Amino acid sequence: MPVEQSTGVDVNGPLGAVVWLTPSPAARRCDLSAYPDLEQALVSPGAVFARPEDVVRHPLLSLTCKREILWRWAWDEYLVDLAQAEGMPEGVPSRLDEVCTALQTLGETWSPDPAAPAMRLHILEEEAIAQAA
Repeated sequence: MPVEQSTGVDVNGPLGAVVWLTPSPAARRCDLSAYPDLEQALVSPGAVFARPEDVVRHPLLSLTCKREILWRWAWDEYLVDLAQAEGMPEGVPSRLDEVCTALQTLGETWSPDPAAPAMRLHILEEEAIAQAA
């Protein structure tokens, strides 16, 4: 049987190839440095992200995750607005407009519901149920 000299492939036989892939040690490691601290971001988004726009532009966060972080940030900023309206000493100015603009970029609108709880856990529960199904 003739064999091609340069590649060692049998040119008259059936076509096929065997490829040996040896994973490098680096390929087995998961680089988490590109991910934000999601646990902290859900508790205090402003401590993890400098601007609401940074949440929108983050390449590794899902749309649902981005919305949840921004909803929680909007609620925090709303509470700052309420405190200032009630005469509390002024601290850091509210960024509610900036957060609402970021939410609009993601196709969401936010308006405060004073009877709503501070955390919208149902979104995460619905997503977990959908993934389990």
